[in-house]
Amino acid sequence: MQIQKILDRVLRLTELVGFFAVGLMVVQITADVVSEYVFRFPLPATVTSVSNYYMLVIAFLPLALAERCDQHISVEVLFDHFPDILQHVLIGASYVFSALVFGGLAWQTWIDAMKKASIGSFMMEQGIKVLIWPAHFMLPLGSGLLTLVLIFKLILLLQGKTFEERTDV
Repeated sequence: MQIQKILDRVLRLTELVGFFAVGLMVVQITADVVSEYVFRFPLPATVTSVSNYYMLVIAFLPLALAERCDQHISVEVLFDHFPDILQHVLIGASYVFSALVFGGLAWQTWIDAMKKASIGSFMMEQGIKVLIWPAHFMLPLGSGLLTLVLIFKLILLLQGKTFEERTDV
């Protein structure tokens, strides 16, 4: 299915971006600690970079991938005892509800990110101006991708299909 291939490629890209963000964060924090204790001078903008870039990438980009791979937390104490038809109805309802919530989140955070971009939002750290407005786009991107995955899973459910298993992971 062509849509699934495109969606999987995009999710694979977000996975790689998240992977590199973790690596870069580790390198920057390590360099900051070494610089602080060896040279008595911390690297500028480490706290701002970690809290406003790395953490947002790590927290929001993988949301869609986790949903695609059915890795979000679920509690199935009673669910497994329901008839199959009721299970499908509840799964569909959860996709619709979640898509509405995350679609709304994507929409509102997009509006907020555009406002931050229009004013050139920044933070000052150690006398250095660090632009933070680009990081605000991680929220609508992650939430929007999650919404697309949920809608696609709902369409597949209605067709009696499921995501084909990923073979590249």
